[in-house]
Amino acid sequence: MDAVAATAGVGKATIYRRWRTKSDLVADAVADLSASSITLPDTGSLEGDLRLLLRGLVSAVNGPLGAATLSLMSALPHEPALRTAFRSGPMDLWAIMYRQVWARAVERGEVDDSVPGSAVSSSASAPILQRWLFSSQPVTEAYADEILADVVLPLLAARRAGCPG
Repeated sequence: MDAVAATAGVGKATIYRRWRTKSDLVADAVADLSASSITLPDTGSLEGDLRLLLRGLVSAVNGPLGAATLSLMSALPHEPALRTAFRSGPMDLWAIMYRQVWARAVERGEVDDSVPGSAVSSSASAPILQRWLFSSQPVTEAYADEILADVVLPLLAARRAGCPG
């Protein structure tokens, strides 16, 4: 709190008037970071929208939001305010973006209405998050493009052909 007050050029009491705890301050910071890091793409195609959304996710996990998330991950189970901030901040924002991209694809007739919320739609972001959280391999735009080309689009094609998925 001392460092935040010093950076803001105010007294510590001013910081505590706005945020009663460190968790409250961090929760607000996470919400602000997540809101500024997400832009809903609208390229006119599911493939284009997913490409930009996945690249945005790569940017988010490699940027300040990703760093903050990783540093706070162990505190989430014990800090309800932080957990709520992540769920109502970055998690909800990304979920809304994905829902909108898939809903527009349904409206354009690119996929049927059973695809949003399915394992196929979840296959887009899950490998990026898995690599980011559990692997020492870099999370890159090339990897996001590979997921789209080698996983998501083939699954969609198989589903359109009548194969379950």
